[in-house]
Amino acid sequence: MKLKEIIRALEFGLFLALVLAGCSTPLTTREKAAGIGALGGAAAGGIIGSTVGHPGAGAAIGGALGLGTGALIGDQLQGQEQKQQEQQAKLDQQKQEIERNRALLEELKRRNIEARETDRGVTVNLPNVVFGFDSAALTPDGAQRVRDIASVLNRQAAGRKISVEGHASKERADQEAHNQKLSERRAQAVANALVKEGMSRQLIRATGFGTRSPIASNDAEEGRRKNRRVEVIVEN
Repeated sequence: MKLKEIIRALEFGLFLALVLAGCSTPLTTREKAAGIGALGGAAAGGIIGSTVGHPGAGAAIGGALGLGTGALIGDQLQGQEQKQQEQQAKLDQQKQEIERNRALLEELKRRNIEARETDRGVTVNLPNVVFGFDSAALTPDGAQRVRDIASVLNRQAAGRKISVEGHASKERADQEAHNQKLSERRAQAVANALVKEGMSRQLIRATGFGTRSPIASNDAEEGRRKNRRVEVIVEN
């Protein structure tokens, strides 16, 4: 093959790559791969074409094939890049959630408020003692506890969704309906108290679960006492 023919083949491939490059600035991964494919295909096609006396035709065919192959490879690479970017974004979001939850937990604990981190977010526990016996009315101590919680959440969790969930202990089968209603009323009482302290009602949801979600055994009074509770969950 003559040197001039090889140069023309390379020039043709470079021309295809430059035409493609001119379509977008900066180049995407797909466009880069397509341009490289066109250049390499044209050069290879020119060399092969020269053996049969048609280097220009070989370069054109090789460039076109290289362009298509390069674009397919570029699609795959670009898809991988997008997945990596999405995974990194999720990791960044999780890191931010961990940091803001840690700050929230630290302030709650400084106020001697029982709280823990869960998969859902930060869960604040309000034990049965903050209510009157068999009642949804907050005791004076319970009302102060809710005010303290609202004070922290207004500063550290503004704009986050809040789930207020009431729970009861399981004692007798004929009390299930009563316990369900009591858990609903207690959850709503805490939600109303939070709203009274300046929290957004649109961000607060109150739900009663009755005896369906115990955290201790109902066989002994100690376990039943733990199960009678309201949880305020600051959602991730």
